[in-house]
Amino acid sequence: MMNVRTVATISAIVLSGGLFGFFFTMQFSIMPGLDLTEPYSALLANMMIGRATQSSYLIVLLLGTPVTLGVAMALSMRTLERDGISYLGSALLSWMAMLAVTLFFNVPLNQVLDGLILTPDMADATERWAAYSQEWQQWNLARVLFSVLSSVFAVLALIRQRKNLQIVLR
Repeated sequence: MMNVRTVATISAIVLSGGLFGFFFTMQFSIMPGLDLTEPYSALLANMMIGRATQSSYLIVLLLGTPVTLGVAMALSMRTLERDGISYLGSALLSWMAMLAVTLFFNVPLNQVLDGLILTPDMADATERWAAYSQEWQQWNLARVLFSVLSSVFAVLALIRQRKNLQIVLR
């Protein structure tokens, strides 16, 4: 039977993995696809993707990850499991770095895009899209890396928990 700490750690792996999958898909599929479209269409489509994302279950991934990591860390502290605490703390720090990039870079870029008045005949659509896409993807790549790090550290914590459990059961 799994204990609460293991369930919390597995939940953190799933949630942080979901963030990784979302950011990865944006980075290596959606944004390159938009780069191949007409700039006005890319601007409009990306605005709509942003609006749809704001009303999606992404918030569960964003808020659920630190909660489950925190629960797993607190339970690891109870058992004085230093390796688990270190790995879970590293996962939480990676999540915090991802959130900082999101709040300080990607969200403001999206807000600038949302403030544009788009028309099919905009003269500067090509320049606006090229500048936006390049900078947004640069920061999103950081989110890809930080979210995968968060998942990897949570997996390492789970492996450590399972090893410690096996030692206790012997």
